[in-house]
Amino acid sequence: MTKNRVLVPNDGSTFCRQIYPHIAKFLTPEQTTLILLRVGPEQSGLTPTPPKATGYGASVPMYDSHRDAELALHPIYASQERDSAAAAIRSEMTNDIHLLEQAGYLVEVEARFGERGEEIVKFAEHNNIDLIAMTTHWRRGIQKIIFGSVAQYVAAHVNVPILMVHPDLDEG
Repeated sequence: MTKNRVLVPNDGSTFCRQIYPHIAKFLTPEQTTLILLRVGPEQSGLTPTPPKATGYGASVPMYDSHRDAELALHPIYASQERDSAAAAIRSEMTNDIHLLEQAGYLVEVEARFGERGEEIVKFAEHNNIDLIAMTTHWRRGIQKIIFGSVAQYVAAHVNVPILMVHPDLDEG
């Protein structure tokens, strides 16, 4: 039997975790695989600015600063920062994974980097997702202009059903 694949965006907040009781209420563990998705900020790495030529035929690079010279010897590439951040995300989600597995669900964890709404939509489009389950503040007016709404962005850009819950704000 094929399990339904349910995408659960998880920013690590108590607010977003308030979707879990609703998942348990509507989705049976035997028929559901949960994919916890955390979207972090884009990683850029730390590399030096290119060295300047010191003169015609010279082979000694000249850097703008001591920091650039150090980074030339020990660069940190964006891919290394992404790998490290993804490992940290997986570690931070250990309690969530354990809680959901204890309830009987098969749980996968995914980490992406970039704009939250865009990454959730891309993941849903490219990973055969049957449902997205998420909480929302469902902001309006000036709050929406200032803070935006990931949930509203996702709702406007996906072609899969969404279980969206507006929980008590006092709890998150």
